[in-house]
Amino acid sequence: MKIMNSEQKHTDFSLYTFEEFLQNDFFISSMNYPTEETQKFWDEFEQMNPSNIDEYIAAKRYLEVFSKEKDEVLSNQDTDDLWTRIQATNINKEKARRKNYFLIGLSAAASVAILVGSFFFLKNYSSALDPDIATFAVNTKADLPLTEETLLILAEDNVVSLKEKETEITYDSVEIKTNQESIQKEKSATYNQLVIPRGKRSVLTFADGSKVWVNAGTRVIYPVEFEQDKREIYVDGEIYIEVARDENRPFYVRTKDMNVRVLGTKFNVTAYESEAIRSVVLAQGCVQVETERTPKAILAPNQMFSSADGKENITQVDVEEAISWVNGLYYFQSADLGIVLKRLSTYYGINVEFDPALSKIKCSGKIDLKDSFETVINGLTFVAPISYAYDEQYRTYLVVKKIDIKK
Repeated sequence: MKIMNSEQKHTDFSLYTFEEFLQNDFFISSMNYPTEETQKFWDEFEQMNPSNIDEYIAAKRYLEVFSKEKDEVLSNQDTDDLWTRIQATNINKEKARRKNYFLIGLSAAASVAILVGSFFFLKNYSSALDPDIATFAVNTKADLPLTEETLLILAEDNVVSLKEKETEITYDSVEIKTNQESIQKEKSATYNQLVIPRGKRSVLTFADGSKVWVNAGTRVIYPVEFEQDKREIYVDGEIYIEVARDENRPFYVRTKDMNVRVLGTKFNVTAYESEAIRSVVLAQGCVQVETERTPKAILAPNQMFSSADGKENITQVDVEEAISWVNGLYYFQSADLGIVLKRLSTYYGINVEFDPALSKIKCSGKIDLKDSFETVINGLTFVAPISYAYDEQYRTYLVVKKIDIKK
């Protein structure tokens, strides 16, 4: 019987990520062999509804799947082969700051090592256990790459690095074409991921003819083949999409806390998980937006659905301004200066730190993203009460509120 000790009772699990849950011996044991005490503990945790509840649920769900399938995948030989495969194919092993839960588990108990290794095997490419796209997105969530290269993740051992500032990726019935090469679809896993670092963009065309412009700092997850009755992708970041009409297969754009359903239309989705603001701007056609607060919001062209600070609204907007980033422009109207600076940091791939007080300043303007960042930040000093300095050691722009010295 698993008895909770004092340390476990006072562990702040609300700070745990999906990976950390799967590395915690108490979590694994209490899920696989629950007692009245541990069941009560996790029931109270769920009732608290912490900010990481999605991470917790995903880890719990994985353990449920694992417990059903462990007898089929855990021979000693399979375990040895699995760890060899993990060590050989982990694409992020050089990034020391990442929580590399595959390799950390090597020093843990055998059951934990097998568990984490099996996750690596199952989460990606077991056709019998393919999760839905939102669960897959949570399970595979990772920081944006430290490199300046766009990553097209086709399978656990098939990652294409693209060095161009703007890349084009096209799927057809048999191939995946990039700026550099053509890849047979049969070499891909069920889900593919396109990870765009700061300072880069991409255009992604699916086999059905739908076309997606992917902005900097964005991750898009999608099946290598759309299903017979629906098409869906998952977005963490910003995209503009032109959906090819197919009345028999509605198109869904999933985000962490917002879903958009369409048949054939053109619209923009902004849903960076690192930001509190979410929005959908409709350029053409009709879309339905769903959130926990708003189960069915229908947008007409030139309307924007927005969610921020617990409030959700539909307003009229200038679509050309909202999607101007596709053409290398950035419009903003009465926007928080803090948000503008964060977006510029993402668009240019440059580190920017600023005084939190700047978020209270509203500003409007248009920025040509083809201009250098130095030109842009200089221009902002003329329209906003700010000054800046460049820290060469940390390669970071420091932006502060300008001090008004009265004579």
